[in-house]
Amino acid sequence: MTFRPALAFVLSGFVASAAAAQPPEQPTAILPSGRLLTPVGQLAQMPNFPTQLAVRDGILAVLTGGASKQQSVLRFDAATLQPQSGVLTLLDKDKKHAAPGATVAQGAMDTSGSQERASVIHDQSLFQGLAFGPDGTLYATGGNSDDLLALKPEPDGTLRMARRYALPWQPFPRDQYPYRYAGNWQQPRHFYPDSVVIGPGGRHAYVTGMLANSLARVDLQSGTVDTLNVGSYPFAVTLADGDRKLVVSDWGGNGVTVIDRERWKVLGSVATGPQLGAHSFAAGAHPTALAAQPGTPLVWVADANLDRVVAVNTRSLRPVRVLDDSPYVGAPPGSYPVALAVAQGMLFVANAGNDDVAVFDLASGRRVALIPTAWYPTALAVQGQTLFVASAKGMGSGPNLQHQWVGNSMQGVVQRIDLRELGARAAQWTQTALRNDGFDAMQRRKLATENAAATAWLHAHIRHVVFILRENKTFDEDLGKYAAAGQWADPALALYGPRELPNLFHLAANGALFVHFFADGEVTSQGHQWTTAASDSDFVQRTWPLYYSNRGFIANSGWTQSLAPDASGARNPYAIYKNLSALGHWSNPWITYPARLFLFNDLLAHGVSFEDFGEFASRNKIGDISPALRAHLAMDYPAWDRLILDTDRAKVFDHWVRSHATDLPRVLYIWLPDDHTAGRHPCLPTPDSYVANNDLATAQVIHSLSTLPSWKHTLVLLTEDDAQSGADHIDAHRTFAVAAGPWVKPGVLVTRHLSQVDLLRTIEAVADIPPMSQWDANAQVLSGIWRQRPDIDPYPVLPMQVPMQRNPGVCSADAPFAHLPVAHPPVSPTEAAARLGPSYTPTALLKVSGPEQMRQEWLASKGTKAYAAMLAHVQTLAHTQHRPQASLIAGDD
Repeated sequence: MTFRPALAFVLSGFVASAAAAQPPEQPTAILPSGRLLTPVGQLAQMPNFPTQLAVRDGILAVLTGGASKQQSVLRFDAATLQPQSGVLTLLDKDKKHAAPGATVAQGAMDTSGSQERASVIHDQSLFQGLAFGPDGTLYATGGNSDDLLALKPEPDGTLRMARRYALPWQPFPRDQYPYRYAGNWQQPRHFYPDSVVIGPGGRHAYVTGMLANSLARVDLQSGTVDTLNVGSYPFAVTLADGDRKLVVSDWGGNGVTVIDRERWKVLGSVATGPQLGAHSFAAGAHPTALAAQPGTPLVWVADANLDRVVAVNTRSLRPVRVLDDSPYVGAPPGSYPVALAVAQGMLFVANAGNDDVAVFDLASGRRVALIPTAWYPTALAVQGQTLFVASAKGMGSGPNLQHQWVGNSMQGVVQRIDLRELGARAAQWTQTALRNDGFDAMQRRKLATENAAATAWLHAHIRHVVFILRENKTFDEDLGKYAAAGQWADPALALYGPRELPNLFHLAANGALFVHFFADGEVTSQGHQWTTAASDSDFVQRTWPLYYSNRGFIANSGWTQSLAPDASGARNPYAIYKNLSALGHWSNPWITYPARLFLFNDLLAHGVSFEDFGEFASRNKIGDISPALRAHLAMDYPAWDRLILDTDRAKVFDHWVRSHATDLPRVLYIWLPDDHTAGRHPCLPTPDSYVANNDLATAQVIHSLSTLPSWKHTLVLLTEDDAQSGADHIDAHRTFAVAAGPWVKPGVLVTRHLSQVDLLRTIEAVADIPPMSQWDANAQVLSGIWRQRPDIDPYPVLPMQVPMQRNPGVCSADAPFAHLPVAHPPVSPTEAAARLGPSYTPTALLKVSGPEQMRQEWLASKGTKAYAAMLAHVQTLAHTQHRPQASLIAGDD
């Protein structure tokens, strides 16, 4: 069945919903990766991306915080999951979402006739920390508001703010990662509180500061704050050893920091993963959640990047036990344990990557069950015989009345699971969880047999594979007018067509077009990790909503970038590889890396030749790229920069590839980013111009390859990094992929459910290297698209049919693209104002939300009437298909 809430209530601009009981038929959803979701127990929906749970005296509290400037703390009846009351926080920009002058948002009537209410707090954000005090006060961490909120229930049942505790930024040692403040140096520095625990008697709150490498002790009566330096990017804090100790997990370190609570003194640090120095190139362990084992000095630590849980003795300051959290023997990383709970002699582990909760018997260390959850479980809590689980992405692109962007439209889900059923259902639940992910032994054997046959064909015919990555398009956005796709294409949602994309349409007609193909992530920061690592990391998943909603966090998604936007080299597209000092203060994204790093590292480790044109490369903790990896970077190929056209990138590639015609690497990775466009930014090329130029450059790259002696044994794979900026009549995660080359059968429509990780698995098969994660290890090697004899004719380049123009605006004579003619604005003043409206800047383009990009491109390319008609068509589709608009469209953020 399609999952829909039985009850919905609206809290000032966002939708929360709850189900009074588990539906008779178990809810089911299919993820972009093709994995299934069949969460068990009783379910309730809520706003996007819940990150923490707290339960006390029959009340379940949930903190949510998606990629918007609205977060919330919601309260539910723990026995029924019926909503009680909540607090909605808004930043200044979003005051319009609250009723004018109102402090209580009006809600819909539930089935019992009671009215749900939520207090509204302005100028406030929240971030993943939530705990009850002994008197029932809820404490929530404030993220870039740099405070701790005390929330109390009123006699009328509403939840209201009682007090704010300010938490100022604290300096940290210069030899501690990230070695410098990881934020915008031109703005106030943030403590960024992200986890909280309440001390004995409720006198103190202990709060971690993610951007200050600090732990704060807050006197809840006086408001006095004391701080200690702990490890880098502190994540969680817990009491331990009879409340005598505090333990902090160091997200950007490789272990935990142990503190004497009474003496307020750091006792030492304990490594839970391999010791990594400043010059280490390996990815970190990513210690996340903590859970103290009652009656012992032990604290369990979730090493999210290593798929294991480590017991630390807080007296001896040593790791004493390790539990393997892999789903099956020999599995690569990807479980991502990120939440823990200890109860009834068992350890409960939320596996965000595998959409389940692993249950371990603490006495034996044996895994006794896997419990299926919704998408990306992020928090656990146990009360009596009940396990509560919050999942950040719920059942996928679910209902949302106002926020339709794929990045924040996926409502969260909380599950209520009766642990008294665990004994009888452990085997059934475990088998279901494994099958949902394709991890059942029979499934893996069948896939291995199929992949072996597909790989054997590739080894006999393909020696070189070329991966071309472009930016941010859905299938319908680019190929809605491709008639040969039939029911897989919707021309009403096509923003571009054969006029702007003649070469893409030619590629589709003369190669294999994947029409049921999905992006595994929601946004660019995830997309480039999925297309280079067949995974992203828990750090990226938790933090990308912060900078996409401008909540005080600098994007840190794999690229090194300037933290001082006005530095002389901040826009230098070569500086990240050639001259970091030109960037001024710069970010080092080492903490973002998944366990086995990226395709380039895998190729290097196995002696496979490759060249990287424009994509990021992994660094060590102090920011260096290894000499061995640097040797495979096309240093003269420009990275992200809206002032450089993709046809110029194609020229650089052509020069390079001709100079290596006789020794072409086995793998080429090429980033052509200009179809992202610059929206309506004045004086930069119009969206149509950028898209058409990108299309021409793509064809030029393939043509260059087709003139080489190696072309006969070359495979070209083309796709987009994500699908966040357009509408699609099948799914908001759907994009497209094309396979081209002498051995690819022309005009093939591939209708199998595939995603980006299947392309990575195929590249690995050609290169004969092992998979990097659980996703590509269980992905499909492409097959069924090959012809019997190769066609080695040079690939044609169809000319641009769109003139190069620039957006209207006042441009200086020496401004970039000043030589281009101005696209004439429409005659209508209203239309002209709409097209010339607010625009985003070149330096911020990678973090622009999909809806804003989509809106600007539609308005600039087709105008307001066409944009309105497209939105109306989506509404009709959603109504006809009995599905939410959020599952079809990037929408309006």
